[in-house]
Amino acid sequence: MQKEWTKGAIEVHFEDAANEKTVKRSYSNTVNSVTDEQVEGFSAALESLTSLPYVQSVMVEEYTFTR
Repeated sequence: MQKEWTKGAIEVHFEDAANEKTVKRSYSNTVNSVTDEQVEGFSAALESLTSLPYVQSVMVEEYTFTR
């Protein structure tokens, strides 16, 4: 099987304590092989733009497998 990267996205989660829920924002069209430092920097930038506390970031990647 051959593995080929298709697309990726970063989901950033914030805590909305007033409404007792977690707010998820998804940012698509990431590049292949995103590093931990890039995800951390992106999440920190978004955290500085909101009053909601940061919870976590999730890197979502999709691959195509062919023979």
